[in-house]
Amino acid sequence: MIMLGNLNAVHIFLLALSAVIAGIVDTIAGGGGLITVPALLLSGVPPVLALGTNKLQSCLCESSASIVFYRKNNLNLQSLKVGLLFTLLGSVAGTLLLQVTKVEVLKSLVPIFLLLVFIMNLLSKGSTKSNQEGDQSFFNRLIPLGIGIGFYNGFFGPGTGTIWAVSIRKFLKTSLKTATMMTKPLNLVGNLTALGIFFATGHINLWAGLIMGAGAIIGGIIGANLVIYKDAKWLKITFNTLMACSVTAAFFVK
Repeated sequence: MIMLGNLNAVHIFLLALSAVIAGIVDTIAGGGGLITVPALLLSGVPPVLALGTNKLQSCLCESSASIVFYRKNNLNLQSLKVGLLFTLLGSVAGTLLLQVTKVEVLKSLVPIFLLLVFIMNLLSKGSTKSNQEGDQSFFNRLIPLGIGIGFYNGFFGPGTGTIWAVSIRKFLKTSLKTATMMTKPLNLVGNLTALGIFFATGHINLWAGLIMGAGAIIGGIIGANLVIYKDAKWLKITFNTLMACSVTAAFFVK
């Protein structure tokens, strides 16, 4: 049964506040789950329930950011159609496997994985413009990224936005701003797919997720406007700083 459980008013307030902060962080640099999942765990929510609840608030955050990017003509969804499909398939596989796997096994590996991604990002020069969106090479590179990152998103999740942004910038040769915008709908598809499975298996604290989702929507709108209106140099500094904080936090949060 999906219910509010033992969360009191203080827990709810802190979860909503963490969701606003995570929404801003996630839209700019990804990794918002590294804030919200520990917050849920510290509030006494069991691990799998925490992951399911986090998917709900993440979907609301990414929806708000994606809408802002799309309405301001900064997002070409047509060029992402192949990536969206394979992200969906990867997320289904990862979420189904999660139902029969101890979360602690993957949780212990996440900090190391994020550290490797962070190093890859620092070593990547990126590009000031993207590859030709819509050509065959662009589509082909989205297939393995969609399957792999979608699987990780369904199986665990925290840090997926960061992994998407770094991977798009590295393998599709885009600017950081373009990669950040492309990340939102790709991550949203993976989260929506996983959310459906979590909901069907009853692994969601619905009220906590909706309350956090309200905060995440606010954070997503703020973060999206920061991405659009701030220059690339500012975005890169913020991205690297926030990612460094996320990686550090991942090593200490158990």
